[in-house]
Amino acid sequence: MKIRIAKLQDLDQICEFYQQVCLDQKSDEYSPDWHWGIYPSKEGLKQQIKNAIVIIATDNDKVISAGVLTKGEDPNYQHLNWNHDNVTVLHLFAVAKSSRGQGIAKKMLVAFDDYAKTDGYKSIHLDVMKGNVPAEKLYQKHGYKFIQEATIHYEDDGDTQAKMYEKGM
Repeated sequence: MKIRIAKLQDLDQICEFYQQVCLDQKSDEYSPDWHWGIYPSKEGLKQQIKNAIVIIATDNDKVISAGVLTKGEDPNYQHLNWNHDNVTVLHLFAVAKSSRGQGIAKKMLVAFDDYAKTDGYKSIHLDVMKGNVPAEKLYQKHGYKFIQEATIHYEDDGDTQAKMYEKGM
């Protein structure tokens, strides 16, 4: 497995990965409830590759995990009481259903930390849809602290209850 920053030539494989993640949600008890074509979308991912840090894990040249670190606070998060400034926000983090249980999520979280530190960020913010207990446990084990519950507006789901987490660097 290799973990690296995605490039534009990876876009089609990244899209295939997220399309499969969205399909697999139907049989997952816990999921982020993403809707391919709205969030995430090919155009949105293309913009993220250009303007943010898209980190992918590949195995035999196939994307098996991905996530996006955006620069600065998410506008949906600005009303919350965070502990740190100078932040990056983790979005769209997923591991392929067929690759779960192999420690990939932990390795990816370390990679997100490393890229955030290298770019000089003081913390990473993220949200977890209320009820996604496995994601919450993963983030807590990796040092993320629960900040508060909040209503967040998602492009594909509208106003949704989420749990907000922060990790200081």
